[in-house]
Amino acid sequence: MLVGTDITDWAAVEGAYYAGAGTEAIWLLLSMLLCIGALVAGSRHERAAYRKAK
Repeated sequence: MLVGTDITDWAAVEGAYYAGAGTEAIWLLLSMLLCIGALVAGSRHERAAYRKAK
């Protein structure tokens, strides 16, 4: 039932269960790249808008 585990039923799960264990670094890197990309795109747009306003 759950990807990457031997658990076949939710009744067998005791306590909290986190399905994304081990992939945090990938998601952190992806989110950092998206934030940096947004900052670069915003900076380029603001620079172009400032040049047009002059």
